[in-house]
Amino acid sequence: MEFSNLDQENLKELSIRTGNACVGFNLRRTARLLRRFYDEAFEPLGLKGTQFSLLMAVAGNQNATIGELSQPLGMERSTLSRNIVVLQKKGLVTVEEGEDRRQQRISLTDLGVSVIREALPLWQGVQESLISELGEERITNLLADLLSLSHIKEGN
Repeated sequence: MEFSNLDQENLKELSIRTGNACVGFNLRRTARLLRRFYDEAFEPLGLKGTQFSLLMAVAGNQNATIGELSQPLGMERSTLSRNIVVLQKKGLVTVEEGEDRRQQRISLTDLGVSVIREALPLWQGVQESLISELGEERITNLLADLLSLSHIKEGN
């Protein structure tokens, strides 16, 4: 399609084609829909899906600093810090100063461990629903594709 003479009809067609082909748009749309699915599952615990994921990351990286935790999560340090504060206010994590005042170390509290214990069956339910809908092979392939996509920027 020629871009120099776009009129309203051409713009509509271009918008549809671009939306259907755009990896970023489709990932963000799907992520929003999946976030709602996980949020509904965790609602009885007063937890969001993103908070569960962060709790699991802390569980796997006890006493990590914000910087150490932000890299594998693909999050900006400032965004991660804001999200950690929410978990801290809920009593799910503790944040202590490290050797350097700028290094804050994050750990799960006993309540955080308890919430994870309660949340895991809810998470498993969502996972099983997705596997039931898409099939185990498609989920496995999707996760592999997402991992590959996440390494594109790292490789450049």
